[in-house]
Amino acid sequence: MKKTILFIINLFFTLVPSSAIEEIYLDEEGLNLAKYGDFLSDVYYGKVENAPAILKFASKNGLEFENSFINSVKFHFLYSGDLSYIHNQSKGDQTKHIFNSIEPKLSMNFNDNKTQAMFNINLVSDIPGYEKHFAQMLRMVYISHKLSQNQMFVFGQYTRVPTTYDGAGSLFGQDAFYKTQLGRTFGNTMSVGVRNIGNYKYVDYDIGIYDSTRFMQSFGKGFDFTGYVMFKPFADFKERIGDFKLGTGYNIGKYNISYNQYSFFTAYDYKKFHAKVEYAAADGYNGIYESRNSAEGFYTTLMYDITSKLTLLGRYDIFDKNIYANNDTTNEYTLGLIYSPYKNIKFLLNYVVTHGTNQPSSNSILFATRFIL
Repeated sequence: MKKTILFIINLFFTLVPSSAIEEIYLDEEGLNLAKYGDFLSDVYYGKVENAPAILKFASKNGLEFENSFINSVKFHFLYSGDLSYIHNQSKGDQTKHIFNSIEPKLSMNFNDNKTQAMFNINLVSDIPGYEKHFAQMLRMVYISHKLSQNQMFVFGQYTRVPTTYDGAGSLFGQDAFYKTQLGRTFGNTMSVGVRNIGNYKYVDYDIGIYDSTRFMQSFGKGFDFTGYVMFKPFADFKERIGDFKLGTGYNIGKYNISYNQYSFFTAYDYKKFHAKVEYAAADGYNGIYESRNSAEGFYTTLMYDITSKLTLLGRYDIFDKNIYANNDTTNEYTLGLIYSPYKNIKFLLNYVVTHGTNQPSSNSILFATRFIL
């Protein structure tokens, strides 16, 4: 039995010497998980000097080097799985289980403490309408350099292009199972480009010039400019009156079509209460798919922290995919719970009602599991 336990530990915890585990972490009743958990925690925070190098590779500071132009190398892992039950008036009941993100990530910090390289790939990437090849699976592939304490230069494919606030957010950072309609239509895409990102007390910004292809599909068809600015006018008073933000963004470019869009966003956080509101409009857009349509969308999200780990969410979301045509508006109503037992683990449970003027209504129960290591 002990040998079986040791094999499992070595398989999942990257080859810690069996003799050490047998001596310290196995007692007469078998594996002492508490002691072994403490050991892994100490390794993660760099408290074990003689820990195996392969374990340090996944520690908080990564595998560190001396007398080298590379300061450290670190491994990360992101997982996201979705389970959904959908009742559609025309299609009937549907149950789906999807592994939508299995992402190993490798980051490298250089010894100037200003430069970083990142390589990130989604092994199960499957974006509808996109050719399924290696480049489409790539996510963050970039080199960044800190210009100052408040500014950073990035070359490559970094986070999602900030065409809208919701569309620019990461999968793990989503408040609900789905991004909003404007977020997943106008945004939720990645492109290769050059960006200048700034974070200051009263304002944040992200300004970039990109190749207009999305997910490295077909380079050289045009360029894309995207700028986003977030103002924080009451930064000095957020402890007393809450944290208020006001943002706006603009995106213009040419791929197979010419497109431009703009958005306005506001957010307010005060103690246990959180609110987000965003409006976006486009005269042609280049999101997950491109369209010549003039479209617009609006959403408002309200959240309340029931406990420090459990949050109640409500969202109203409306989107008109062609403002010059009739019966093209879709409404979504979402009620959900967010449970986050740890900062890197999140569970989402949503009930979503969808009603369109030119499509059948549907009711959905959606569950998502997401974690980062």
